[in-house]
Amino acid sequence: MGESAFSENGKYYSIISQDGRLRIWDTEANVLKQEYTPDLHLTSPPSCLKWITVGISSGQQKSGKRKSSESEQQSQCIALGTASGKILIYSVTQAKVEHVLKEEKPGTYNSFITSIDWQRKYGLFSCNKSNRVYNWDISDGKVRNKYNVIFDSKNKQGNSISAIKIVPHTLNTPSIYLITASWQVCLWRLLDNNATIVRNLGHNTTQHALLSLASLKKISWLVVGSQNERLLSFWDVTITEDQLPQLNGEPTSKKQRKLSNVTASPTYNFILEDAPRFVDLTVKEELNGTALNIGAATRSGVLHYYNHMLNGASSKPLKPSVTIQVTSPDAHPMAVQCCRLSDSDMLVGYSNGPATLFERITPETKTKTQVLIRGESAKKRRSSASALDSQRQDDVSYATPAAAGRKRNASGGQIEVPMEARLENLALDPKSRSKTAVNQNLTKLLMQGLHSKDRELIQTVLQKDDPAIANRTVASLPVDCLHTLLQELVVMANGKTNQCARACTWTQATLRAHAGALLAGAAAGRLQLLLAVFTARRSQLCQLLNLRGRLELTMSQRQRPGDTAQDAVLEYNDDSSSEDMEIEKYHSDSSQSWDDERDEKQEIEESDEE
Repeated sequence: MGESAFSENGKYYSIISQDGRLRIWDTEANVLKQEYTPDLHLTSPPSCLKWITVGISSGQQKSGKRKSSESEQQSQCIALGTASGKILIYSVTQAKVEHVLKEEKPGTYNSFITSIDWQRKYGLFSCNKSNRVYNWDISDGKVRNKYNVIFDSKNKQGNSISAIKIVPHTLNTPSIYLITASWQVCLWRLLDNNATIVRNLGHNTTQHALLSLASLKKISWLVVGSQNERLLSFWDVTITEDQLPQLNGEPTSKKQRKLSNVTASPTYNFILEDAPRFVDLTVKEELNGTALNIGAATRSGVLHYYNHMLNGASSKPLKPSVTIQVTSPDAHPMAVQCCRLSDSDMLVGYSNGPATLFERITPETKTKTQVLIRGESAKKRRSSASALDSQRQDDVSYATPAAAGRKRNASGGQIEVPMEARLENLALDPKSRSKTAVNQNLTKLLMQGLHSKDRELIQTVLQKDDPAIANRTVASLPVDCLHTLLQELVVMANGKTNQCARACTWTQATLRAHAGALLAGAAAGRLQLLLAVFTARRSQLCQLLNLRGRLELTMSQRQRPGDTAQDAVLEYNDDSSSEDMEIEKYHSDSSQSWDDERDEKQEIEESDEE
């Protein structure tokens, strides 16, 4: 995604595409007004842009000729920073480059321009990768002043500045105050080719940052966003008299040194669903006080709108007042690309295929989610395309008489697969034989079920017991859906064993993906219920395992074939009858031996008597 910005009046929206082209959209007519490809856009592509106002008579009108009204003198232009260090002033009215700003004697440092900012009072400023800030004179294309804004830190991570912002002030001083964003966000005072750090506004998680500035009377506010951080920081960057330079060579006061060294904390923090892509900020006075409105388009394609009253600092992250999503009638999301806030409504730009459509909407703060259904369904598109094809086929005339009787085959019939079917196949899992949704669609399906509280739709997603699918699905889930998701997991944890196992898988994925939001206090009560359920079921695990073992042993014994017929080890068959058998008496040899001994004993006694 290239750099993008709205014009001052919001009529045009410009963006640098990935192939180095400048595209300008008319937000009122929803058409691509202009497309410009700079010279050497592949070797030295545009890197950043800024809408500016340039006088038409600059370099063209003679000095003796009287100037016309101010509206005729000013012309809207776009300042394009390039990778070679040049700045192209592209005129939207003339549709061409009118001026080229470049340094006369460039050094050996890296001149890749990373950011551009402009204000009517202070002029045009640019910054390159070597942390050198230039103040340009658009009329003659030369450099007025050069500033070196290298910040010496112990960790040596503030090496390349990604964004700059000019802070307006009403103090009587020739100094210009500039905010630079890298790994560290700092406020600098620029005076006489010298840059002095005035205040340190904290650190970023990545080097690339988004800055949005708004002013009301004498007060200025800044919103800082990072490329990989789901958080917006709100700062009060009003220039005070303590930040003025000392006169007559006086040393810097203790208060100034304290402000420049100490890292302050932001006034507010706003939590996002995903990392921001485009941020806009407005501050206005109301009867109740000062109202702050922030619009942030995220990488996931949703828009967060914040409506907050400035009433002191708060350390707790603030949630969006409403989340806006754009979808088609077939439930295909249309990613929100940009937004521009006004007094009563906001201008939203969302993608519709290769085009970008713009629409003014009014945020409904009474609901947490606002879904806009735009475009036509796939059936209507196919029916209109088929009607157009049939109309074209009816208008076909054949030159030869032999071909007059032949009917032309419809395009995309049985010969090849239509393009709609090919696009639908991209949304299917190629490894599965059935038409099941892939992981990217499971997140949208789960979000739809959680918002509508459809149990069947939710269980369709949560019944998948694959940790990889659970991790990818929950990673893109919004923070406001965590409470409902944990509530469904509590119900599953109280169910059967297989349901509890699936609940454990999805709970682990939720804790891994949204640990920061859960630690901040989101759905803390549901986590306590889940912990109590898992602890109770774990305490009964040993008793259940013992009971299961006994039941398996009992069932195995009952299933033994005890009463069934078995094959005999030995089988004896007697064919003789009982009548033919002769019963013989049993004569024991021991009884005969006893009789012989008795007779011998009697003979011995008789012989002794004699």
